[in-house]
Amino acid sequence: MEMVSTNLREHGRKLLRAGKISERRLDDAVARVLRLKFALGLFDHPVVDEGAAIDGPTAATRKAARETGARSMVLLKNEGAGSGGKVLPLKSGVKSVAVVGPFGDSDDLLGTWVVPAAAKKYPSVKVLDAVRRAAPDAKVTYARGVDPEGKDTSGVPAAVAAAKAADVTVVVVGEPPSMSGEAAARSDIGLPGAQERLVEAVARTGKPFVVVLVGGRPLTMGGWLESAPAVLEAWHPGVEAGNAIADVLFGKVNPGGKLPVSFPRTVGQIPIHYNHESTGRPYDADNKYTSKYLDLPPDPQFPFGHGLSYTTFEIGTPKLSRASVPAGSLRDGDTLEVSGTVSNTGRRKGDEVVQLYVHDLAASITQPVRKLRGFRRVTLGAGRSTVVRFRLGAADLGFWTNDPHGEFLVEEGRFDLYVGNSSTAKSKVTLTVT
Repeated sequence: MEMVSTNLREHGRKLLRAGKISERRLDDAVARVLRLKFALGLFDHPVVDEGAAIDGPTAATRKAARETGARSMVLLKNEGAGSGGKVLPLKSGVKSVAVVGPFGDSDDLLGTWVVPAAAKKYPSVKVLDAVRRAAPDAKVTYARGVDPEGKDTSGVPAAVAAAKAADVTVVVVGEPPSMSGEAAARSDIGLPGAQERLVEAVARTGKPFVVVLVGGRPLTMGGWLESAPAVLEAWHPGVEAGNAIADVLFGKVNPGGKLPVSFPRTVGQIPIHYNHESTGRPYDADNKYTSKYLDLPPDPQFPFGHGLSYTTFEIGTPKLSRASVPAGSLRDGDTLEVSGTVSNTGRRKGDEVVQLYVHDLAASITQPVRKLRGFRRVTLGAGRSTVVRFRLGAADLGFWTNDPHGEFLVEEGRFDLYVGNSSTAKSKVTLTVT
C-alpha cells in the first residue's frame, strides 16, 4: 500500500485512459490490499469502537512495557573496572551512584512516532528515579553534564565531580526521539553534541562506570568505547524506560537481547550488513589486495545478532536429520531438521538466542555470505542444557530470480548451515541438495 505520494490519485485516471496502466494491474493492486484487510478481520468489524479507546497505561500494560523494554535491551560490552570484577550487574547494596548525562533525568524516552501531547501526558519513568528505587540505601546524585545537542561543556566538571565521589556512575547518553524515524537522517552517527566529551571525561576519573545508550539507530562509538568497561543499548525503552533500564543494570533482569542490525565502527563503513554478497577477493589479513580498510578492521564494531549476558553459554556443533535431500523433494514441501545443543555454563539463569544462518556456496545468482533462517530464545538455569531445533525447507534454501515475472528456484548444491549466538557463528554443518 502506497502512502507516500498522491501520484495515483492525481494521475491515475489519465494514465488508465492512455493505457499506461492496465485495469488488470490496478485490480491486482486493489486485490492485494483487500486480501490484507480480510486477513486482519477489518471487514468483520469495519467501524472503530470509540468506547474501546484506552485512556492511558494500566498496571498490566505498564508491567508488560517494563518487561518488554528490559528484554529488548542489548548488553554490548561488560568488562572489569580496575582490580574488581565486571561492572554489571550493579550490586543492590552499592553505597553511592552517580547518574550523569542528558537522558538520566529525562522523561521523554518513548521514541519516535509518539505525538508530543502523548509524550507529555504519559511521560517515561526517569532513569534517575528508577536507580533511586533500585538502590534505596545508596546516595544517588545527578549531574546533566551536557545537553543532547550543542557544544556547551560547562556542566562537565560537575558531572566529573559526581563520578569521582561515587562508587559507580551510570552515564545515560544518546539521541532524542526527534533524531530517529522519518525525515531524521544524520551524516554523522556518533553521539550528538558534546556527549562524547562527557563520556571521555567520566572515563578519565578511573572510577567504574557504565554507558547506557538511548536512541533508535546504531551509533558509532569512536575512542570512548575502549575506555568504557560496560555499554548497554537500551533503544527507546518506552513508558517504563527507567525501571526497565534499572532492572537490567541491577541484575533483576539478565539481559538477553540481540542486535537486529550491525553497528559500524565509523560512518565510512556504511553500508555494512552481515548478509552482503560474496566478493571476488574476500578479506585476508596477510594479503593487501583483498577487501579491507587501511585504517580499521573490516568487520563491524558489533555484529548483527550480538548480545551478551550476565551468564555464559556454549552452543554445540549443529546436527542434521539427514546430510542430503533431493531438490525435487524440497519443491514438493519436504523439510529437514537442524539442531544444536545450548548449555548455560555460568552461575545464574539467563536467556540465549540461538541463531541459524545459511550460506548457499554456489548458485546461478549470487547469494549472500549468510542469511538468517531461524532463531530461538531459550531460558536456561545455571548448568542446564537444551536442544534447539529448526526446520528447513524450500523457502529457506531457495531464492527468487530477477526475471520481471519472478521465478522461485531451489538449486542443487552445497549449503553451509551455521548455528551460534550471532552472525559471526563459526560452528557449522554442510547440507547437500541433490
